[in-house]
Amino acid sequence: MQFIKLSDCINYYQTYQLTKHKYQWRANHLKFFDVVPLSDLKKFHIKQYHIFRQSQGVSNATINREISFARAAINCVNNDNELQLYNAFCHSKFIENDVIPHFLTLGQYEALLKKCLEMGYHDLHDFIVLLTMTGCRPSEIYSLTWDNVYLDRHYFIVRNCWSKSKRTMFKYLNEAAMELLASRLANRAGDWVFMNTKTKKPMGSYHKIFNKVRSQLDFYCTFYELRHTYASWLVQGSISIYTVKELLGHRDIASTMRYAHLDYATYCNALKVIG
Repeated sequence: MQFIKLSDCINYYQTYQLTKHKYQWRANHLKFFDVVPLSDLKKFHIKQYHIFRQSQGVSNATINREISFARAAINCVNNDNELQLYNAFCHSKFIENDVIPHFLTLGQYEALLKKCLEMGYHDLHDFIVLLTMTGCRPSEIYSLTWDNVYLDRHYFIVRNCWSKSKRTMFKYLNEAAMELLASRLANRAGDWVFMNTKTKKPMGSYHKIFNKVRSQLDFYCTFYELRHTYASWLVQGSISIYTVKELLGHRDIASTMRYAHLDYATYCNALKVIG
């Protein structure tokens, strides 16, 4: 097997390392580098890519994820095949905007659920509840099957092929999530918790009807911000940041620390020591 272009490494990475998530859109963008042999790739070419992607209105955060994908692909090839291909993507990272995660207030969350029911979107209502009460990513709920739900143990399993971290995760359930899943189980229509009844396959997306619901509200949110809401409410409830890390499934505490500032009570109480 020869690795002449970056795409050769990416194809290998997708085939032998990645599971369900192939990130093909990133691979498509990174074909930009195929005009240069892999052995000749330099930091200069990465800077050119950065300028090109910025001209398309893409943020540095997205560009960094694409560069990280390229770096991981070359590292995978080197490790698996005992090669020493030069990896120009190492130590390449562009400054990202300082973004504070947005989360919903309890009132906004309740208004969102109420609007779903008013518009007759009961499955979307349940989907939103489960995202907010478990902190899952949307893909982890779309792919959830009943054989991975253990209500008697108060958790369900996200298999490693569906988790972003490539680790099997146990998602623990509070009473709201338990009641919702018990209700859906009693009326299950197939193998998936959220199934398209017409195709008999897992639901592909709720984005179209979610956009309709959002248009009727005076605030904006995304499905992913429900994960932020989950983490933010836990921290505001004085749950240890290390416990939140494990519940979210983060590999390292650095990712979870973005929520640490929300623990107002702990920080304010600490200041009482000095007056």
